[in-house]
Amino acid sequence: MTAPVLHGYPVSNWFNCARAAMIELGLGADYVATRAAGDDGFLANSAMGKIPWLDTGRGGLAETVAILEYLEETSGPLLLPDDVFERARVRQLFNIVQLYIELPMRSLYPAVFMGEPVDPDAATAAFAMTDRAMRALHQLCLCQPFLTGSALTMADLAAFHIFELANRVCFHLGRDGLLDRQPGFGRWLHAMQGRESTKIVLADFAPAFAEYRAARGAAFDEEAYQAQRKVHA
Repeated sequence: MTAPVLHGYPVSNWFNCARAAMIELGLGADYVATRAAGDDGFLANSAMGKIPWLDTGRGGLAETVAILEYLEETSGPLLLPDDVFERARVRQLFNIVQLYIELPMRSLYPAVFMGEPVDPDAATAAFAMTDRAMRALHQLCLCQPFLTGSALTMADLAAFHIFELANRVCFHLGRDGLLDRQPGFGRWLHAMQGRESTKIVLADFAPAFAEYRAARGAAFDEEAYQAQRKVHA
């Protein structure tokens, strides 16, 4: 079978999640740098015009959860447990971070990373949802050291790369980071930061993110954010 090839852009948390999964599964760190587009050629591989998309050798496959499941079934198993209940728990956590953290925070990306004004009502609604989601994660996560126990799963990869951007949103809008008041998550964060996949992905994220902000006149201050994170480390 032809080795799958990932297409995307290192600023995208979903691309970074999929790329980290490929590294964890031993599929390498290479990718094809691709931005989201709406032309017919792009849409032939990613019907919604989004990144990431995966060239499977049989056709393009988009939507990160579908990519992760495909990689797990063709190159794993590694990122989902064998036990059916434990697999469901991983998917439960994945859904929580996708729907109730990433989506609300994404509504604020234009104000933080794209130079647009802040909508106070949108910020209030977004943080109300993420506060609720963090209470749920505190209830459900084991952090021993990974979210569902001793083994890394796709929920860990999704959560880590989603928090990478979400915490920047919080900082810019004067809020604590989403994990700052969550006892027990420090061990998980340390475990994730130490993984080779994380180091590779974040090394490419940093320059791409700087270029992205500069091109859009974003008000977000990365240096101040990094200084603040060192205080919490």
